[in-house]
Amino acid sequence: MNQLVLPAATVAYVQRREKQRQFVVWAVFFIYFLSLIEGPLRKWFLPELAGPLTLLRDPFVIALYLYCLSNGWILRKGLGGLWLGFAVLTSWFGLIQFVINGLPITGWILGVRTYWLYMPLAFVIAKSFRREDVMRFLRLNLWIALPYALLVASQYNAGAAAFINRGVGGDESAAVGVSDGILRPFGLFTYTGPNVQFTAAMIAMYTAVFLAEPKERPPLPWFVAMALAVATMSVLTGSRSIYFSAAIILGLTILGMLATRLTTQSLLKIAGIITFVVLAGVLLVEFFPDMLAAMDARFARAARSEGSLWVRAFSGLTRPFDALGTAPLFGYGIGVGAPGVARFIGLAPLIYGESDLQRNINELGLLFGVIMIAFRFGTVSWVVLTTVRIAQRGLSVGLPLAGLTFEPLLVGQITHSPLNSFLVWISVGLIVSLMNSMLRNHNDALY
Repeated sequence: MNQLVLPAATVAYVQRREKQRQFVVWAVFFIYFLSLIEGPLRKWFLPELAGPLTLLRDPFVIALYLYCLSNGWILRKGLGGLWLGFAVLTSWFGLIQFVINGLPITGWILGVRTYWLYMPLAFVIAKSFRREDVMRFLRLNLWIALPYALLVASQYNAGAAAFINRGVGGDESAAVGVSDGILRPFGLFTYTGPNVQFTAAMIAMYTAVFLAEPKERPPLPWFVAMALAVATMSVLTGSRSIYFSAAIILGLTILGMLATRLTTQSLLKIAGIITFVVLAGVLLVEFFPDMLAAMDARFARAARSEGSLWVRAFSGLTRPFDALGTAPLFGYGIGVGAPGVARFIGLAPLIYGESDLQRNINELGLLFGVIMIAFRFGTVSWVVLTTVRIAQRGLSVGLPLAGLTFEPLLVGQITHSPLNSFLVWISVGLIVSLMNSMLRNHNDALY
């Protein structure tokens, strides 16, 4: 039987493209690594450079985008084309806003950065990652969770003035309490919020690897240790929102699996997810009873002042209606209400609303603000339907990642600061990559 022999030029082209792809994948891993060392540099090792270090990743991210644009390693059709086109349109429109309103151009740069710095990363990952890269990324994070859990436990047990509990710029008074002197660990980050988001991501990633093929998981003893590490991180955040995030991630995963053809294996995996929740509960009750008591007190106080956690989480869905009657047609300027940008141009933080959706309308104007909200809601729907679709074809790995992105994309503060959107857009990219891996042999792939 004759074998097909490709021309040398074709072979060279294929090899060159694969080297480019591998370079892009390596670059994404490198940028992710920078996200983990930025906090330690800003609070422990180079506190005097805490301000400039907030831009540590920016030049690498921008350089990666330029490389991917020039070499075709960014998804520019379908979901990617819609978001990228909208980002370009609102960025140029935002420049006109800033000029008309007499605001500094540097503020416009920061506003565009706040909205769009990490969004294109989703579509770089979507284009360049293969299933093996996705699984490698997920496993890497679970290995990171092992020392991270030890750090969080050490911060929890240390005093408020301890070196490991310092904040940005080496601030010795930055520690945040839950109740009765119980501290909320920062982990590698400079405040509680990013640590909570990272912990939620670890829950999603652990669940995703648990749902993968056995050969794609770490060795069993290490995998059990990783479960303990992620559970420890979860119960020590001192955050109410981690319970909400875990419920969304695990609940959507279970519902997505129930929507597929149930087998003995899938039922066992659902039982395993429930076992993980029980494990976290046992850890909280048996090993950290003081945290349990502190969280119980915090829930009671917050319920009296803010209402239930679910009401607070989704109250942002109604906030855009407040802005519809007051927002200017052309908006106040892209990102001007975000804390970092507002501080830079001399405005009060969150002057145009604490809710992301409310700010989107006030900042972008009635037309583009409503389109932005439609994009967010539409992307949430697409992500959920896509992960269920690929789960029905036998790949459930994307379901926990969909759960991770659900609330941030729907009502979360992804235009509050670039840090808030980083893991969200990475997860969207991983989901599209998984879909492409599933469909690569079919004509409906997105690559």
